[in-house]
Amino acid sequence: MGSAAPAVGKKIYYNFFDYACTGSHMSPGQWRDPDDQGHTKDRLSYWLNLAKLAERGKISYIFFADSYGGQEVFGGNSDSQLRAGNQIASMDPMVLIPAMASVTQTVGFGVSASTSYLNPYILARTLSSLDHLTEGRVAWNIVTSWAKSAALALGYDDVVPHDERYAMADEYMDVCYKLWESSWADDSVVWDREKRTAFDPEKVKKIKHKGKYFKSDARYQTHPSPQRTPVLFQAGTSKSGRAFASKHAEAIYIGGLEPAQAVNSVKQIREEAAARGRDPKSLKFFVGISPIIGATLEEAQAKLARAKENADVIGGLAQFAGYTGIDLSKYPLDDVFELKGAPGEDAVHSFLNNFKHAAGTDKPWTPRRLGETMALGGFHPAPVGTPEMVADVFQQWIDEADVDGFNISYTISPGSFEDVVDLLRPELVKRGLMWEDYDVPKGTLRENLTGVKGSKGIPEDHYGHKFKWGSAFQGDSMEAMEKLNGEEGKVNGAEPMVNGDVKVNGH
Repeated sequence: MGSAAPAVGKKIYYNFFDYACTGSHMSPGQWRDPDDQGHTKDRLSYWLNLAKLAERGKISYIFFADSYGGQEVFGGNSDSQLRAGNQIASMDPMVLIPAMASVTQTVGFGVSASTSYLNPYILARTLSSLDHLTEGRVAWNIVTSWAKSAALALGYDDVVPHDERYAMADEYMDVCYKLWESSWADDSVVWDREKRTAFDPEKVKKIKHKGKYFKSDARYQTHPSPQRTPVLFQAGTSKSGRAFASKHAEAIYIGGLEPAQAVNSVKQIREEAAARGRDPKSLKFFVGISPIIGATLEEAQAKLARAKENADVIGGLAQFAGYTGIDLSKYPLDDVFELKGAPGEDAVHSFLNNFKHAAGTDKPWTPRRLGETMALGGFHPAPVGTPEMVADVFQQWIDEADVDGFNISYTISPGSFEDVVDLLRPELVKRGLMWEDYDVPKGTLRENLTGVKGSKGIPEDHYGHKFKWGSAFQGDSMEAMEKLNGEEGKVNGAEPMVNGDVKVNGH
């Protein structure tokens, strides 16, 4: 192929997807490749080089996944992941970003943080600090944390039930918006030598929030950053997840091995956003993808063969277990799956059908084949071929699923990312699917996602814009509580009655 027409009137964005774990993330076992540098992630040079490579390739931003606890599903322990070097030896990605920003000018940085475990005041301050230090190049990937291992690591007995996690997250966002948007006026920072005033106290007000899940009573300690509210990234396609995304998210990660598995999620969230008065096209949808690219097909196939040789099959099965909660350790590696409806087997059957459909083959599935698939792309599409062949797959997703961009993960690092920049990028530029330069060089991340210079702040049609200084908007979570408590009409800063049984925002 390689001759498809570019998507008309649509700008496409490309992000590097990485994990601050010392070892491979999406591809267990690839640390065995002599060219892989994943084992050096505990040294700053790895991250500085990645940032420089991303900027050279005009990548929109580097997306950091994160987790707070290891998985112990496969075989009841984490031994397989330790051996595979997969999602182990994790570091805090927040501390890496300022250093990476110091050697770049435009590439952005998206970082995951949980509304279930991190105090909203502290996280808001951290993100404001990062936004200042990067000159407005930060995104927050809002997660609610589903893994029991994270709950146990952080002192809880179990995760909060799914829908309540989203109710908590909704109120959490209200607290953050108040801190970012309501506490300081735009002209509060004066540095007036004659009046001996650095910050105008009349333009900085105390925020009081006393809701079902969170309390805060303070002036926000951090002055307005370039974006105020960071770009908001989120993933979630359940009913609650879609409602949350349509209200809060500016960029949304979706899963799926082929466009048909994702198109309905994109369509539904755009429709729900439009029903809230938002421009549905302003939401940017990203799909994960793990390409293996060669200058020739033979070169790409040789890279795949080397990756298969290094792939840790057991590590791949442990990764599958961590994502799904399904332990396949009892199944012989080379026996064809015989699923008879035991607990968890229906879900395995569904996953295998999806893999089978995406692969376009009836070849029988064994645990070894599933483990290898997970170790080489997993739940992401994993095209192998020349730049033209891989670009065709990218374009298919754009045309058929209405996605706006890609979170690109690697097989080996930095080699896979270098192939994206040096081999794939020229083909994408030729098709009109990638830019020659950033829209706003040295601009904020939001400016470069919207393509509009000066659009640093949260859009006017976004829910968070209601919290702007002087609006007196309390947030949906507080209004719901006050309505049920018979205290309608209070302004931002009031202390409503708290009823522990009140459900927030209709949940």
